[in-house]
Formats: sequence, structure tokens, C-alpha cells
Amino acid sequence: MLGCTADPGCRVIGMPVAYGLETFKDRTHERADVMARLTDPRARLVAIIGRRGIGKSALAAKVAEQLASSGSGTGQAWRGIVNVSSRTSGISLERIFHDCARLLGQAQLEELLEVWTSQRATADKVAQLFAALSGGPYLILLDNFEDRLDDRGELCDQELTAFFDAFFRTRHGARILMTTQVPVALPPELRRYQSRLYLDQGLPVPDAVELLRELDADGETDIVRASRQDLERAVRRVYGVPRALELIAGALSEDYLTLPTLDEVLETFVERGDVIAYLAQDRFQRLDAESRLVLEVLAAFGRPASRDAVSWVLGPLAPDVDVPAALARLASHGRMVTVDRARRMFALHPMDADFIYGELPSDGLLGCRSLNRRVADWYARQKPPREQWRSVDDVLLHRYEFDHRIRAEDYEPAAAVLDEMDYFLTWRGSVGAARDMHQKLSGRLHDDETRLAHLVGFGLVLLFGGPHHQAAHVLGEAADLAERLGDQQRLAQALFALGDTYRQLNQLDEAIRPLQRAVELEDRLGDAERLLRALMSLSLTHSYRGEVREALEVAETMRARSLELSDDLGRAQANDAAACAYLASGDWSRALAMAGAATALYEEVGVTEALGYVHNVQGVAYLGLGDVERAEAEFVQANTDGAAVGSPRTEGICLYNLAWAHWTVGRHADALAAARRSKAAFERAAVRGTEVADRLARAAQAVVAGEAGEAARHLRAAAEQSKGNADFVPPAWLLAEAERLTTERQTTGSAD
Repeated sequence: MLGCTADPGCRVIGMPVAYGLETFKDRTHERADVMARLTDPRARLVAIIGRRGIGKSALAAKVAEQLASSGSGTGQAWRGIVNVSSRTSGISLERIFHDCARLLGQAQLEELLEVWTSQRATADKVAQLFAALSGGPYLILLDNFEDRLDDRGELCDQELTAFFDAFFRTRHGARILMTTQVPVALPPELRRYQSRLYLDQGLPVPDAVELLRELDADGETDIVRASRQDLERAVRRVYGVPRALELIAGALSEDYLTLPTLDEVLETFVERGDVIAYLAQDRFQRLDAESRLVLEVLAAFGRPASRDAVSWVLGPLAPDVDVPAALARLASHGRMVTVDRARRMFALHPMDADFIYGELPSDGLLGCRSLNRRVADWYARQKPPREQWRSVDDVLLHRYEFDHRIRAEDYEPAAAVLDEMDYFLTWRGSVGAARDMHQKLSGRLHDDETRLAHLVGFGLVLLFGGPHHQAAHVLGEAADLAERLGDQQRLAQALFALGDTYRQLNQLDEAIRPLQRAVELEDRLGDAERLLRALMSLSLTHSYRGEVREALEVAETMRARSLELSDDLGRAQANDAAACAYLASGDWSRALAMAGAATALYEEVGVTEALGYVHNVQGVAYLGLGDVERAEAEFVQANTDGAAVGSPRTEGICLYNLAWAHWTVGRHADALAAARRSKAAFERAAVRGTEVADRLARAAQAVVAGEAGEAARHLRAAAEQSKGNADFVPPAWLLAEAERLTTERQTTGSAD
């Protein structure tokens, strides 16, 4: 039981309270915080408080290990450390007294043992112990102390009560470091001597992934073969809780009956008996019925909720429940819920919410579906009207409502909520979020009108986020259904998106007719915003086809309409369309002028999703004028803008052009790197462009390797595949370079 550290002056009694300290992950900030608190003369007791499995014991043990090594930079050398845990020898006054006595040398040990065996009162024995600890500093580590507390944090042991009373009231050199799920309830006059550190967050994802891999060091399970993406998903599923990660590894390596995969363990995680036994808070089972019901509502919310929200949800379901009183009990009794005092919100730890929610019945008055329906109704009452929307944060309550409609399996109402906001989300750059929501509805809608709204919205999302072939299929189905139902508004939306999809697929002949019909319909319906977007897509399609005059005519129509309506966004789009037309014609100066005007208006109206494309136009124009440095700066900015709004297609286009800019000044290695990044972006977007970027990357790689003929071949292929897309640098530039390389190779060959 007795061990020594690197510092011979510090004696350590008791086994470390956690295993595997050599593989301890992260917690750098928390460790420094705990050590700083321990050296604060006002903080006699430092308590690390958190749920089961969060890593309290490991953090405390690591701190003790560092303090034992000459104080680990704290400015003082600790003379002794005692480790006492309810999981090993148990926490009792007897154990604490004897282990502390063993820190002090043989003579004092014998004196204190005589004190212990005497008939003195407990208070006197404890006083003698602290008198002996008057030097110091000494650390007493009490691990898993919640086992000695009731759910209110009150001590259940009279001897330990006497110990703490003397600890706070007498002068000595000891400090206590405690880990506990339940904060110790101290009298008001003693609370100033206690410092609490709440450990609520799991490990950061990179550290948690590393830990998960180390737990399968022998390679016996799926963990060693899993991709980093799958391991990160596993970490997020269990919120980075260290003990949960250990249980995942244990379930994979020790379950020889079902031999589960990683996906199967994650899917059934909160239902597994071994997981519940180690991680579920057994205190929840001892709650009164009202408190338990309030916890179930908080679990259904799955996020912080106000007292009014919980009361409203329970109102018609359990009208006799005193929600404010129950929340007060839960907050004060062992911190079963956390409280954000500034916002007056209450919340469960996400893992506790998962466990409690997993135990709810599916149906019934207080089942999952009923509670989620009420939670959704609450958010429906709180969400702001359309005229107040400015950013995606303004539809956050709509998204919460959608989530709970889905959890209640009310798919038609969920689709109605999504229909309110998906157009806004898509045009504000949150394409991924809108796509995920539509995918939750796919195959679950039976009402034709609801299904039509979903198909149009889903098609628009796929248009912006890809894959485009799927978008064309979905939008074609939407247009057919809209025609059958006679829904002109949905038909116009579907035709616009279908035409724009064909444009981006470079199927330009197929794009013209749907876009022309969309313009006619939107003009008749009187929706100016959608009319301008359809006109812009039509103008871009003409530019892609090399029909510059027609493209400029449509852009001028846009400008006239937007001026009539005093619509600055429409003016920005008109300038944007004209810039692309001038770019297609090689009129670089006019392209720059129109792009600059478009940028200023987009920024003025706060529409950022188009900025990446406009900066890309400016970059190509600067290349056309021979200003490579400014071109590179514009492409870099375009890439930043595309990443900011979650548009990998934008990133792919501008990175391709950036690669070409690097090429033109002989930086072929940089061109190779940028082209590879472009290819990766197009792959993420699942849109046309991957092969173009790949060809340019192969050409750059060939040049770096001195293979001019191979480079020329790939450049010609890239030029051919980029035809019809004015967003890319002109194919003629690549063909000219291919010709130069071929000529150079032939000249060199003749000389040889």
C-alpha cells in the first residue's frame, strides 16, 4: 500500500484511484485549474463533481501524481498524499485516520495508533490527527465520495461528520481533493472553504478517438479496422465520456454470444445492461414520482428548457405536478439537473437524458410520442414569424419543432414545418441541415400535396448541395406531380430548380426550356424574388452556351425589374449575371466592374452565399488581364466564402482556378496541391467537376515529374471536360499550354 514517487520527500499511501494514468488524455486546463485551487489557502476542500464515467477519478489521480512529483510546478513540495476510494478499501474515518498516520513517520504513527485505540471521543481523535498534520502540505484524496452521501449531499456517517467538522475548524496542513457525483452539502459558514469544479464535458474528439484506439491495442475488435470518421461518430454518440468509451471496447471484445459490430453497439448503447449498470445514475430510481416525471420531460426536450416550458408540456398530461418545486428539488438534491441561472434554464447531462428517454414507453399519455408532440407544440408557440427572420438562427425553434415532430412520428406535420423554412435555410447556406431534414421524410409521406412540397424542397437542397443526378430525378418527379395537381407555384419552383440542375450538369440544351417556363410562371404568379432567381439561372445558362448577347439581355431584364421594385438583392444578381456573361466573352475589364458592383450590393444586403462565385469571377478576370497575384487572392477569398456557407462546389471551382493560377507562374507543386483539394471538394459535393480537377492534378504531377507529353494529354482532357462552364478558367488556356508543352517536348526530342 505504501509507495514512493520521484520526489523522495513525498510519501504516497494507497493505490491510485484510477487505472491507466500513463494513457490519460487531455484535461490540461482542468488539471491546471485543480492544482491552482489546491494551492489557494482559502480552498481547503476541492471537489470535482460530475456524472458517472466522466473521468473524475482519472483527473484526480493524475493531479495527485503530478503533485507528488515536487509539486509539479505549484511552487511547493507536497509532503504526503493519501488515496482513499470507496471502490477499493472504502471511505471511513478509520481508513483515513490510519493512512494519514502512516504519512508521518514511525514515531508519530505509533502515537496516533494509541490515540485511535483509546476510549477518547471521536472529535478528540480527529483533533489529534490534524495536530499531527500541522506541517504539510498533505493531500487527502477521497474518491467516489457520493457513496457516503445521501441524494441531498448530506453525510450519512457520524464519524465522517466529526472528521469534516474538525477539518474545517482547526488549523493544519491538509487539503482534501474529492471526486463525487453529488456535491457535499456544507453549512453556509463553511462553504467559503470549498471550491467546486464541475466536470460536465467528455474528452475532446481527437483525444477520445486516440483513447478508443488504445483500448483495442491488440486489434481484436472492429475498432482497429474502423475509419477515423466512424470512431469520431462513436465518440460523439457517447459524448466523449471516458467510461463509455471503455464500455464500447468491452462490449466489442467480450460479447462472444452476439459478436456485435461497432454500429450495433452504438445503436443499442443505452439499452445494454452492462452500460446501464456502469453509467446510469441509480439515484434517478430513488426519486419521487413527480421528480421522475419532470426528468422525463427534460429528457424529451433533450436540451435546456425553462420552467415554463416544462410546466406547459406537462399541463394537460399531469396537471397535479408541481413543476417548480420538482425542479428545485432536482437542482438542489445532488445536482441531478444543471441550472443556467442567467437564462433560468434546466438541463440533464446528454447521456442521462439518453438513458431516461430510452426507458420511456413509445405510446401512452406519458410516452415518447405524446411528450414529443407536446414539446413540438411548445416550440411552435415560441417560434418567430417570417418577417423577423434575418439569419439561420432565427429559425432554430422551427428546427426544434421539426425534430420533435419526427420523434413523435408525425411526419406530415414535420413536413409542413420544414416547408416553412427549407427555402430560407437553403438560400442562407445551411444546405446540409436542410438535406438532413428532408432525408428524414423520404418515403414517409402519403399526402400528395405534402409530398410535393417535400420533393420541391429536397430537389432545391440537392441542387445546391448535390448530388445533381439525384436532384434531377427528384425535381423531375416533383414537376410531374405539380402538373398533375395543377399547383402552378410548386411547378414554377420545380422547373427553375430542374433547369438550374441541368445547367450545373452541363446539359445546357435540356436546361433552357424548364428555365424559360419557370420565368413565365413566376412572372405570372408575381413572386419577384423567385422570378429574379429564375432569370439569373437562365442568363447563366446562355453564358455557358456562349450566347453572350442573350445572357446580357436577360441580365438587363433583371436590372430593370429590380430597379422597379427597389430590390438591391435583385440588382446584385443582375450585376452578377452580367459579370458572368462578360467573363464568357473574354471582356475582363467589364467582368471585373460588374463583379465589383455585385459584391458591394451582396455585402450591403447581407447575402453571403453568392460571394464565393463573384470572387471567383474576379479571379478569372484578373488572370485574363495577367495579374496573377490579385487573381490568387480572389480565388483564396472565394474558397473561404464557399467554406463559410458550406458550399463544397464553390470551393472546388475556385481551387481548380487557383491551381491554374499557380501553374501560370511555374508553381507546379502548389498547382498539384490545389487541384487535389479541388477534387476532394467536388467529391464532397457529389457534383460535376471531380474529373476536371483530377485531370489538372495529373497534369501538374506529370510536369513535376518532367513528363511534358503526359502533362499535355491531361491538360487537353481537362479542357474538354470543362467546356460549357464559365466558372472555370477558359479551356483555351489549357489547350494553349498543352500545345506549348508538346512543342517543347518535340523540340527537345529533336535536339537529342
